[in-house]
Amino acid sequence: MTYAPISATVHQANWEYRATWLLWLCCAFSLSFIAIPTIPAVIFLCAVLLYCALFPFRPYRALTWNLIPWVIVLFGMLSVIWSEQPMQSLRATPQIAISVLAAIMFAQGLQARSFIAVTLYAFSASDVADLFVSDIFGSKNMVAQTLALVMLSSFWVMLDKQQPKLARTIALLAFLGAPPMLASAGSEGALLAGGLAILSSVIPFLMRRLHSSTRILLTWLGVFVICVTLGIAFLLFNDPFDLLLLSIGKDVSLTGRTLLWSHAANIIADHPFGLGLQAFWVEGNSQAVQFWETFYIDNHYGFHFHDLWLEIGVELGLIGILIAAGTTLVVFFSVWRWVLRDPGPESCFFAGFVTFIVSRTLGEVELYAQFSMTSVIFMAAYYYADSAHAVRH
Repeated sequence: MTYAPISATVHQANWEYRATWLLWLCCAFSLSFIAIPTIPAVIFLCAVLLYCALFPFRPYRALTWNLIPWVIVLFGMLSVIWSEQPMQSLRATPQIAISVLAAIMFAQGLQARSFIAVTLYAFSASDVADLFVSDIFGSKNMVAQTLALVMLSSFWVMLDKQQPKLARTIALLAFLGAPPMLASAGSEGALLAGGLAILSSVIPFLMRRLHSSTRILLTWLGVFVICVTLGIAFLLFNDPFDLLLLSIGKDVSLTGRTLLWSHAANIIADHPFGLGLQAFWVEGNSQAVQFWETFYIDNHYGFHFHDLWLEIGVELGLIGILIAAGTTLVVFFSVWRWVLRDPGPESCFFAGFVTFIVSRTLGEVELYAQFSMTSVIFMAAYYYADSAHAVRH
């Protein structure tokens, strides 16, 4: 029996890794510009299909790795049966499935530090492009979201000694440039969530010299103190949430979002199984058109109920909310289990990221959608955390 030379094996492995890196770079860039319809989605789909063609066994590995990322996709597919817009639901289901598939495949094919570095490049490029081309993102909330994630990713790329010097230099420039841009974006929610993300990711890193059981104990103690403090605040003040909004210059209706939330709650009450996957925000729905016109969205595209749980409830009903909540909790606690046991730059980034995304679910819709960069990173975070747990045992 003859064997291939070691140099040939290493060369093949390097080629496969470089191809994976480049195609993830294409996907990340396209998803960062997804607010521009059609073209970025086509680029993303072509990159994913090319990756599947180059490595035909990897889609099978991603599909069979874990059931949890696929539960909400399968239920969305089932909603076609009762959907008020069955063709829209039928089209959205494979798009979401491809996005989940891409997240798992590229996470399986790349080291976490490479995945994070490419994420930084993509978000930074979109923010730089926004300085010269207007309406790339479509809203200040999207601009603020990407800037907050640039801050988070650049912070941990910059501190990771195993990153290439070029990557750390780019991270330093991005980290210096993002905060003033985020402050000028005027999104207090993203500013607060971004600060919370960096703070929550730094704390485990500062405790890295302690034993893992000590880190876990201190973290739970901190959570308990925060919960007690919030409880006392609600007892001492009437509507502390409204006081917080007024203190940062926001009206208590959150620029009309309470109207959206009230309408979404009524839809869920009338349709406990939902209207069907992505069956509300369509041109033929008079209620959606009314909201588009109320909020001056002339293109009738890219709007939502500004609450992840209500958005999913409108589409997939109460069962959908339970599935999304269960998936979110599993990912969140898996990543935090990883960072408390091994607080390195990669785990700290993903801990900050899931904290950032989960903290924004009550005001934004950034998960469980097709062609969503945040959804892809969220599922990739689960793969890296679960793999780290498997290796540990």
